[in-house]
Amino acid sequence: MELRYRFRTLQQSLFAYYSAVFITFSLIVAGLLYVYLTSDIRHRSEEQQKQLGLSIVSHLDQEVVKMNNFSMNIVYSNLVKEHFSHYLAPAEGVERTMTSDPSLYKDTTTLIDVIMAIISSSNTAKQANIYDVNGKMLGAGVFNGQLPVDLKQRPWYKETWERSGWRVIRLLQGGALPMPTGEGRTDQPYISLTRVYKDGNYVSQGVVEILQLAEDLFQYLHELQAGNKELRVYVLDEQDTLLYPLPSATLDADSSSASAGYSEDMKLIQHRTSPPETMQEVTHSPTGSRQMMTYMTSQETGWTVVVMQSKQSLFANLNRMALFFAGATLATLLIILMFSYLISKRVTLPLHRLQRIIQKTGENDLMSGQEAGQLLFKLDHPASIRELAELNDTFIRLNQQLVQSFQDQMAIKSRETEARLLALQSQMNPHFLYNNITNISIMAEEGMNKQIVVFCDHIASMLRYISTSGKNGVPLSHELEYCERYLECMKIRFEDDLHYEFSIPDEMKNIRIPMLIIQPLLENTMKYGLSDTLPWKLHITGELHIDQETWQIHVEDNGPGMEPGTLAQLVHYIDESQEWDQMPQLEINGMGLKNIWARLKLWYGPAARMCIENKSTGGVSIRIRGSIRKE
Repeated sequence: MELRYRFRTLQQSLFAYYSAVFITFSLIVAGLLYVYLTSDIRHRSEEQQKQLGLSIVSHLDQEVVKMNNFSMNIVYSNLVKEHFSHYLAPAEGVERTMTSDPSLYKDTTTLIDVIMAIISSSNTAKQANIYDVNGKMLGAGVFNGQLPVDLKQRPWYKETWERSGWRVIRLLQGGALPMPTGEGRTDQPYISLTRVYKDGNYVSQGVVEILQLAEDLFQYLHELQAGNKELRVYVLDEQDTLLYPLPSATLDADSSSASAGYSEDMKLIQHRTSPPETMQEVTHSPTGSRQMMTYMTSQETGWTVVVMQSKQSLFANLNRMALFFAGATLATLLIILMFSYLISKRVTLPLHRLQRIIQKTGENDLMSGQEAGQLLFKLDHPASIRELAELNDTFIRLNQQLVQSFQDQMAIKSRETEARLLALQSQMNPHFLYNNITNISIMAEEGMNKQIVVFCDHIASMLRYISTSGKNGVPLSHELEYCERYLECMKIRFEDDLHYEFSIPDEMKNIRIPMLIIQPLLENTMKYGLSDTLPWKLHITGELHIDQETWQIHVEDNGPGMEPGTLAQLVHYIDESQEWDQMPQLEINGMGLKNIWARLKLWYGPAARMCIENKSTGGVSIRIRGSIRKE
């Protein structure tokens, strides 16, 4: 009983069953696909962060290797060895200076030239310094010259000496260097690479130091973060001392919250638990945001590069995919419901069609016959439902006869309407000729020969216009051009006594209207609406109502107005002629306004309007209205 109550029709029952099967299958497929795509995107995001870290490590390794090769070029250079040995060999009991000892000056300048040549060829460092054990430093690069230096006071001395030839990398501030940096800032950080310098007998002679601006070394990291505000990169040395971001950058942070963020990141980094090159999810305490962190250690330098990125940013593709997937799933479900409905409707369509045919055929009107005719069909498998097929064939024959009869009646009515319009339009042509021949006659009597020539030119153009076929109407712009030529003719006759003005919006110009629907209004005004009060003024305005899909033309003059009796007859004619069984009988003389109303009704049907009234200030106001589309 419950199923019968829920599915009261066969179509409802089929719709429910089809929808349940298709939706269940679609949800299973969508769920499996979503799990696969989610896993794939997560793996790609993890691999993306890993590859980014490896790229940073590779870049830093390359920069350090360049500095290391620079130091090795100095250490193993024969020229450097030769001149450095002379530079380190003072005469006993004699203090050597470059002013007193030309050979020392030569060795010093030669060493500087050799080192500068190596710098210019490699372009990997800003400065190279050579320290000897006697307290001298020879520099080349930003600073060229020698200085007295206490080698043991250099921050890298102990570690460098203990490593006995292996490189040592340190982050130094510019203020801690023994010579001026030449960069205009004493706090500018440098990356220092040092190693013990030995002679041919492997006896330690001093230390070679290569200096590179930390900003230049980490420029790649800075560019990466500038392009992604959600990305943060940290570089730590072998003792987990922060190398990047540079200490000056962390101190110059714009707010205390930024400094707190660095501190929190360092805590997370120091307590990292995941193995290298494995992405780990951590929580940023100050903001509670979820961060994804991956670190890797360079085999070349021993530095640790940590890449941190907000989970939302890193998995933005996953979030977009989830939204897209949800939208696609919803759209799929809607399509399934639509197809289920269409399938169930198609299965039950023969029954519904027969039912509608029977209902429509039972009504005794031609419009129902037309709708029934639109429902004509042939069963796909009449043998399976023989009784329905027989009923179908019977009603098809009946409906075909009804439709044929209705179409015949509609064709007859359409031809009758066209004949009425053409007849009314043809009545306007002799009316036009009658009035204008009268005007030419008056002008000839007054000796207006030149004006008659121009007048006839206008009439010729007007005759060409009215002789064209107006069966399907004309654009409003053509009708207005015809009206302007007519008024120009009147202007020739009355000169400055006549003034007229058109105010028609451009968007109305392409509307199709019946031919000769506006000019008779002007002609009627010229004949009956103008008095002896000069000058005579005509205003023709237009309005377009997009929301109602209608247009309106308004013609008014400053004459004496229409006779009350004539006005009452016209209003009565308009009110009584809402439905015509036959075309009205109209006389040529004085039938302009009635002709316009008749054509408006035949063209626009119920949408047609015509309003004639006398203005309180004098003159007549005539408004005609029609729809944008022909009825």
